[in-house]
Amino acid sequence: MACLCFQGVCSNYLCDATPGTEVKMTGPSGKVMLLPEDKPEADIIMVATGTGIAPYRAFWKRLFIEDTEAAANYKGLAWLFLGVANSDALLYDDELQVSTSYS
Repeated sequence: MACLCFQGVCSNYLCDATPGTEVKMTGPSGKVMLLPEDKPEADIIMVATGTGIAPYRAFWKRLFIEDTEAAANYKGLAWLFLGVANSDALLYDDELQVSTSYS
């Protein structure tokens, strides 16, 4: 049976790069969190289905655990859809439980 394998463009480029390879990176800068400032009631949907939970961890900590301007102003709902293959891959569950206790 043949296996159809799709390789990620960015991850494979970085994996195949050699030391000294020039890499140009662009993206939003100047803000820690990109929230709609004109709509503090906007809902946030986070999807981590095998792509990594770390960026969302930083997000929920800034919104629900740390004393930040974003936390003070945010009035919406935050949804996290997290997919893991088994329970030992469930990272930061203790922090998630603390975060959900604020609702």
